[in-house]
Amino acid sequence: MIVADFYKLIALFLEGTGNLQPNIFGLNDFSEPEFINADFELVGDLDDFHFFEKEYSVSYLRQKISIVFKQYFFVSEALGCGLGVACGVRLTSLLKKQPFATALRQTGDNRISFYFSEDKSEGALIFDRKIVMRFGRRSKKSSYMISTIECDFDNERFGDMARKSVRETYECLSPDSMINEAKLQACSNSFKRLVRQICAGSNMQ
Repeated sequence: MIVADFYKLIALFLEGTGNLQPNIFGLNDFSEPEFINADFELVGDLDDFHFFEKEYSVSYLRQKISIVFKQYFFVSEALGCGLGVACGVRLTSLLKKQPFATALRQTGDNRISFYFSEDKSEGALIFDRKIVMRFGRRSKKSSYMISTIECDFDNERFGDMARKSVRETYECLSPDSMINEAKLQACSNSFKRLVRQICAGSNMQ
């Protein structure tokens, strides 16, 4: 189990711009032997793009949730890490925390942009032009739950991989467009809750 709780882990991820320290996960370093000794799973080819992953428990409010830590490599070059999040963390809850709350209040700075699938069942937000957070819902009545947290790599070949994937998959909606869509009768409760949170956190009406 990770000592830091979920919100602290996200704060460390943001502070490190997609990089986390090995000791958080009980590792001495991010080397192949260390991952193998710690029972990480290798996904991909060691001579190409690949990553090591392992599931951990982390405290979230009064419960434990599962996260999957992934450390990405190109051959021997460490690129950065990512987090997979099991169901249990609402997107709106995280947006109430810093630095997201401040970014929502300062909508003119465009620090947060939202992207959605056509039916609004899933989507992603891009924060500070590097951090990518994907989310989805199980039904129209449920809330959006966070599924993954990634960051673009500081690498010329793979630099904008996370953002590019989002932009190729989803459509970007402006805050005004989201407000207008939330007024439609067929709009899901999850989308309406997210729009209410955005409006509550900003000066938008």
